[in-house]
Amino acid sequence: MFPRIVTTKRRGKAYRYLAVVESYREQGKIKQRQIGNLGNIDQYSQQEILSLINKLREFLHDNETGTIHDIVKYGDKAFGIPYVVNFFWHELGLPEFFKRALKDRQVEIDVELCAKLLVIHRLSAPGSKLAASEWFKDVFLPELDGQEAPDIHQLYRSLDYLLDMKESLEQHLYNKLTDLFSLKLSLVFYDLTSSYFEGARCNLGRYGYSRDHRPDRLQINIGLLVTPEGLPLAHRVYPGNITDKTTVADSLKVLKESFNVEECIFVGDRGMITADNLLAINEAGFRYILGYHKRGRDVSDRLLDRYQNLDDYVTIPGEDEDGLLYLEINENLDEDPPGTRYLLCHNPLKAVDDRLFRERALDEAKQELAKLAERLAVQAQEVRRGRKITTKGVMLQVSDILKAKRMERFFTLDYSDAKGLTFSLDEAAIHKESLRDGKFLVKTDADLPALEVIQGYKNLMMVENAFREIKNLVRLRPIFHYNDNRVKAHVLVCVLAYLFEQYLAVLYDRYIEGERAKIKLINDPELREKALATLKEERKTGRRLLRELARMNATDQSFIGKRIYSIPAPDKNQAKIFQVLKVPLPPKVIVRD
Repeated sequence: MFPRIVTTKRRGKAYRYLAVVESYREQGKIKQRQIGNLGNIDQYSQQEILSLINKLREFLHDNETGTIHDIVKYGDKAFGIPYVVNFFWHELGLPEFFKRALKDRQVEIDVELCAKLLVIHRLSAPGSKLAASEWFKDVFLPELDGQEAPDIHQLYRSLDYLLDMKESLEQHLYNKLTDLFSLKLSLVFYDLTSSYFEGARCNLGRYGYSRDHRPDRLQINIGLLVTPEGLPLAHRVYPGNITDKTTVADSLKVLKESFNVEECIFVGDRGMITADNLLAINEAGFRYILGYHKRGRDVSDRLLDRYQNLDDYVTIPGEDEDGLLYLEINENLDEDPPGTRYLLCHNPLKAVDDRLFRERALDEAKQELAKLAERLAVQAQEVRRGRKITTKGVMLQVSDILKAKRMERFFTLDYSDAKGLTFSLDEAAIHKESLRDGKFLVKTDADLPALEVIQGYKNLMMVENAFREIKNLVRLRPIFHYNDNRVKAHVLVCVLAYLFEQYLAVLYDRYIEGERAKIKLINDPELREKALATLKEERKTGRRLLRELARMNATDQSFIGKRIYSIPAPDKNQAKIFQVLKVPLPPKVIVRD
């Protein structure tokens, strides 16, 4: 049986009727007969036709077609970030690495799956390991389909295995990145940061210089080696009271022994400059680019005083955004070996910001000091019971005001019962500080053009950005562990998660740079500038890419007895990300086993 439209004409007008027709065979010939008439089809609305179809379907015993009414939804699962991480997890050869690393060990848990899920968790919804074990129930990964997600105990045990293979994992990833990105370590960046604890039971926890401005908390220090594109290569976890300069030898050993780097320029911040470190860098066969102290060093004081005239500086070509200037100084300033160079740099925009910040802070400090002086004068005239005003008490209040503004060195102060609190600005100190506005000093023994040295040091900010990302995006804090090895493993997971984030960013940046090169070939200046402006808007950080992917969910549902995942079509931004990253578009439907 089948439906057929039968058209008839009456009084010049055509009418269409929906008929049910049956085919039959008679004397070897196929014939048809009408067995039912459903009336004028043009008089039915679309909804009435659909209702009729659904009503007829109720007589079916085994329905294989189904309609929208047969869909049963069970909820959404995170899909975008897990899908992309899973793709690059295989591209980086991590399944093979884990299989090789664990082949001689009797392991009862899926360490690779736990590690992958912990990385995805830190990129998507960072929290405690307990929160992670619950969150995994709402994640789509092929390995999780049809089986229980790892529980909290399996996650903790996987951390122990993961830490055991840390060195070999870093070497494996370095080799893979070298192949995928044609990576050559001509420059490597190093920095040290701290992260504090909520508790007080970890042996690594020590009181030390806190970059989080929490000197009241125990902390750990983390040293990180990063490529010029911001890809983390290796890291070490140190006690919280260790200083920058004492960790350099460790990082040099990693480069030399773990990565077999024979020639490289080591880029670090001013905390790294010690005679021992410079000697260690030289003995390793490396060169260095290091930031030099602007304050508290005789060399920097002499240079800042001697080279005040900006007419002697050279403008860096192409630095349209900040108009950076530099002056190369080739003279022995600090009993340096031959070949040592200093580059004094000046950023005019930063100089204005520094001056305005200082002037505003000085003005606010003067107002606070004037209010304190008035209060003290009133108190001195009043007949009061209790503790008398003391010089020490007054100076403590003064110190609190100036420390809050960081203006201690710019005031001359005095207090006596007779004169009360008096203060004045130290103009000589202010002038000396103004010489530092917008300045930074670089020391190097590298045989590179000045512009490359300066750019290399400016790129050190990538390391600082990496630390900010690790502590903010993947939320290194709060650290819930107290066992030393678990703390180190937690940091390893966070750094690994950041590697994936930055991996996406580097791929996207390289696409942007490729497009920029094409646009620069456009002859029409107006079209070229317009295209460059549009391209600039397309640039995305790793965080932005993750945020776009996080909006992509898979819907767990059943349809006429089959359990499936329905994957929504990527929107314009998501489709662009898949295209640029060269990740295959996900299927529209995934049928569950």
